[in-house]
Amino acid sequence: MDATTPLSEGQNVSTQLPLNLFNASVPLMFKVIPVSSHLSKIVIEINSDIVNSVYKSTVPLFCTNVLEGFEYEHVPQEFIEETYKNDIINKAHDYIFKHLIYDNLFYYLLNQKICFVNYPRFSHIDKSENGGLAFSFDLSLTDILELKEWRNFAFRTPKRKRYKDLDKQVKQFIDEETSLSKKQNMEQIEDGDWVCFSAKLVTENHEATFPCFTNLFWVKVKTGAVPNTFSQLFCDKRVGNSFFTNEPIFDDSSQDYGDKWYNFLISIEFMIKGRHLSLDTLRATFKLKNKTEIHAKLIEVFSYRNDLSQRRMIIEEVFNLLLSKHRFEIPQHFVLRRQEDILLGLEEQPDYHVYKTQKDFLSCVGLLAEKQLKEEIIIDQISYKENITLDIKDLQNYLHFFNNKRIKEFIYFRPLIGKTDNFLTPVNASVIYQAALREKTLNHVIFQLVQ
Repeated sequence: MDATTPLSEGQNVSTQLPLNLFNASVPLMFKVIPVSSHLSKIVIEINSDIVNSVYKSTVPLFCTNVLEGFEYEHVPQEFIEETYKNDIINKAHDYIFKHLIYDNLFYYLLNQKICFVNYPRFSHIDKSENGGLAFSFDLSLTDILELKEWRNFAFRTPKRKRYKDLDKQVKQFIDEETSLSKKQNMEQIEDGDWVCFSAKLVTENHEATFPCFTNLFWVKVKTGAVPNTFSQLFCDKRVGNSFFTNEPIFDDSSQDYGDKWYNFLISIEFMIKGRHLSLDTLRATFKLKNKTEIHAKLIEVFSYRNDLSQRRMIIEEVFNLLLSKHRFEIPQHFVLRRQEDILLGLEEQPDYHVYKTQKDFLSCVGLLAEKQLKEEIIIDQISYKENITLDIKDLQNYLHFFNNKRIKEFIYFRPLIGKTDNFLTPVNASVIYQAALREKTLNHVIFQLVQ
């Protein structure tokens, strides 16, 4: 299915994405129900065997409660199920959503090259006809753009500042980062490293539940002044190592289920070394051939004009060019939805109340929301048209640029879901996948335009 193919209804999908990210062990039925020209409802059905398996794994968590008149070992399971019925069901639903539905929904949309904006909005859960569950989402769809031959567009790269001191700074930066990078332990996980791990649900006796299913997450290891308890479990371990844990890593703290945590078998799948620039990563990401090109690329994040780096100015000019040649309007409700997300992020900033007092604050947020959406729409459709795909190296390269404040400037598309900037809590792999795909497409466009 390409970017011009309409949505179809009632597809039973076991499609395989690169990296085996699509959880083929979980049979899911995807039903797409058109509502209007820009809105569809997508229903994901999961069979009763899996639902019952998760439910049975959830009940024992509530047996730890002290109930008057019973000793811990002699609390009848039927009594537990009746007493905590709603809490057990809600917790099981949360697990299924987080570990089975969420990522598979995104991989399905990306794999089917469906043009959508914002994140699918969860609507409700129903019982499916086969006794399983049906998760419903509202999906905002974009118009299909008639892409022009953008490679032939005339593009002039914004110039760098011609300060000799910039060249000295870059050379010093390369020397320091190269030296520090060599001192890293390339085999063991250390503070600041990125870890991709799978999480398999197990019983209290560490036996895998049936059927077994896993999901991938990313987390950044932090052991400093404000350590992350879960991420510390990865320190000194290696790719391929596994361990059991019941840390509350996937539970929403806003839920009132009490201290009841699932048991997981955590397996380390991939690792990205952490704090210092890898020239190999820089070279691979931007297709650099020699030291001169490496130096010129780093200049882009050292050279600033009017508080904008050369890198950011290049990206702004690229999108100005693309959007001037492809003019389209965005429904206002798309903009309002993104505006809500931007405001939620701004509220966490220390200067939020200062921003809020400005007369044109909401107007500026609205313009930013529209700008973000237009850029994402055109880059997604170019990605689909060019058949851009990711491998694990692309994901590693993408996350590597978050390690250093200076080279973080190379990243333009970031995951939209809150609290992912530092990745101190596990983040679903699909969130990273979508952002990394956009970033790779953007780099592809820039590379073609400057040739």
